[in-house]
Amino acid sequence: MTEAFSAKLSIFPVKEKTNEKGPDHTGAIEIPHSEVAALREYLMSAETEDDWQGNPIVKLSVSTWINEMKDGRKYLKGSVRKPYKPDGDSAPAKPPAPSTEEIPF
Repeated sequence: MTEAFSAKLSIFPVKEKTNEKGPDHTGAIEIPHSEVAALREYLMSAETEDDWQGNPIVKLSVSTWINEMKDGRKYLKGSVRKPYKPDGDSAPAKPPAPSTEEIPF
């Protein structure tokens, strides 16, 4: 099992867009140096899944909260972690289908 890691995320609105194709928000993910090895281990060992184009990806979980800057503008502050997966299956296991030898007719 890979070691847990966490990182901080901040996304701010752009004060003045200079180009219509420019971003509406910019920000950064801050990874404490002490957690870089755990993040790398997770990324290298995590199960991959396919994105909508069929490319293999590794997912990270992002949680954000709305905060307010001193000037009144809102921004998102949050965390980045490995996705939550409950221990074991949350759904009960399906019983195996009976073999034809077990059916009495």
